[in-house]
Amino acid sequence: MADFYQHARLPTLHHLATPDAAEREAELVRLTQDRPVALLLPALSTEMTRPALPGILRQVATVPYISRVVLSMNGTQDAALIRRSLSTCQEWLAGKPLTLLWNDGPALDAVHARISPRHVHGKGANIWMGLAWLHAAGHRGIIVSHDTDILNYGPSLLAKLCYPVAHPRLGYRFAKGYYSRVAGRLYGRVTRLLIFPLIQAFADVLGPMPLLEHLESFRYPLSGEFAGDSATLGQFSLPSAWGLEVATLCEAHRQLRVAEMCQVDLGFHYEHRHRQLEPGSIEPGLVSAAADVARCLAWQVLREAQERAAESLLRLVLERYKALAGEWMDRYEHVALLNGLAYDRAEEALAVTAFTEALADIVKNAQQGSLPTPGLRPAPAKAIDASADLRAEILAAAAETDAP
Repeated sequence: MADFYQHARLPTLHHLATPDAAEREAELVRLTQDRPVALLLPALSTEMTRPALPGILRQVATVPYISRVVLSMNGTQDAALIRRSLSTCQEWLAGKPLTLLWNDGPALDAVHARISPRHVHGKGANIWMGLAWLHAAGHRGIIVSHDTDILNYGPSLLAKLCYPVAHPRLGYRFAKGYYSRVAGRLYGRVTRLLIFPLIQAFADVLGPMPLLEHLESFRYPLSGEFAGDSATLGQFSLPSAWGLEVATLCEAHRQLRVAEMCQVDLGFHYEHRHRQLEPGSIEPGLVSAAADVARCLAWQVLREAQERAAESLLRLVLERYKALAGEWMDRYEHVALLNGLAYDRAEEALAVTAFTEALADIVKNAQQGSLPTPGLRPAPAKAIDASADLRAEILAAAAETDAP
């Protein structure tokens, strides 16, 4: 059952009814006539062989207010695969204009290295390059982004994300999507068992902080679904890897008024590809992603703390997290029991142990009080505007198709 609870700080747009899809689509066409909408999709090259991406692009092909798709891809050194991907994706999009960015190809790899000496290929780098290309190409409108592993995708996701930014009476410049991660059991372990208790641990140790109150107000801070006007998103400094979502929310906090941002209930149990826990072990990719997220969060929160105090503060936060993580496990076990969902307490505890070890490594590496920096890149619009050569390199590296 939907609710209409409003957080005291952050406007929340709930899913309480289902508007007529055709009417909402026509309305968005009118609203975006002078503010074109680009869809920015970060993807691994392996998504080309999985079922989600084809289904997504075939649905996007039918959405008239999406003017262009930017597929920002990494995970291959095969130029022939990139050429095939461009052709195949255009077929799935039925001719809708498409730009493909090969982030670990020779040209853009050199651009990434120039922008960030600590560059690693990851989702954050893909999003950064997509924003940079759109700015370089002169896109001045709305940018919407979501993950490319959604198996039960529908165009209503785009409508819900775009509408708060597109409608002039709402006045939002940034919208964050949220939804349930439930499919017979609870998913979203990094959010449930790391981020929520870690934010609380920071608040307990440091006391009230506007940034922590801001982060705490989001129902799903690690969701990959967001929209914003291009001028706003172009000013966000972002890391290369999994700290992207936390950094995006922190940038929104620092650059926007509360009335200019919101979170949107996407109104569905979107089915993503889930990272699996093996009996007696935890997938290394899940741990590395969690460590990136925690490192980014720690840096964002402590960046204004005295450097000499950073390590001791992190140790206190770690101890507080250890105490809180069990309480959060209890909460979600109760949710699972009430709803008749499968719940493996041992598996959840295994995840908490892995997250605790990742946090301990961050504390250990914070030598001489230095903060665990997440390798933020300069804002894409600023980087492009400061260098005509960089603009030309990014534009030249893109593979594009246009509708006939």
